[in-house]
Amino acid sequence: MKILFFLLYYLAITGDASPIPSLIADASSASSQMSDSTEKVCLWTYWSVYIINMIPDPIVVHPQSADDDLGNRRLTFGNHTDWNFCLHAFLKTLYYAHFYWKSKTAFFDVYTYHLGESYCKDGDEFFKQQRCYWIITQDGFYLTKNPNKFLIGATKLHIWS
Repeated sequence: MKILFFLLYYLAITGDASPIPSLIADASSASSQMSDSTEKVCLWTYWSVYIINMIPDPIVVHPQSADDDLGNRRLTFGNHTDWNFCLHAFLKTLYYAHFYWKSKTAFFDVYTYHLGESYCKDGDEFFKQQRCYWIITQDGFYLTKNPNKFLIGATKLHIWS
């Protein structure tokens, strides 16, 4: 009983079950190109963020959160990087990224609770995996929940500087 209480308390405070999945379930690796993705057991919503380069030139992306630096990722045309995480119990999850393309740069939040709910959430199922797709183009940064309907459903949120 004490262990169950500790696990629930830990999940409520951090929203991250990654240190303890072997105690409650088998976590299996999810493989994708340049991915740090692993399946996690989440008390709240399980999110995946994808950054897709649609610029003919390579770009460098450096995503991170306050406690998770994902490092520089070099993306050539048509390639992507992605990562997964559990939503924090108090909706405080934040990931941001630096983007570099030739002499241009950009820096902004790539995941917040507001961005996820407003642009990415697909349905109201509480434990359903949710996905945000950032499509990077020469004229800016588009966010969508469905990359296959990029021209219809994506919203331009940022530009290069």
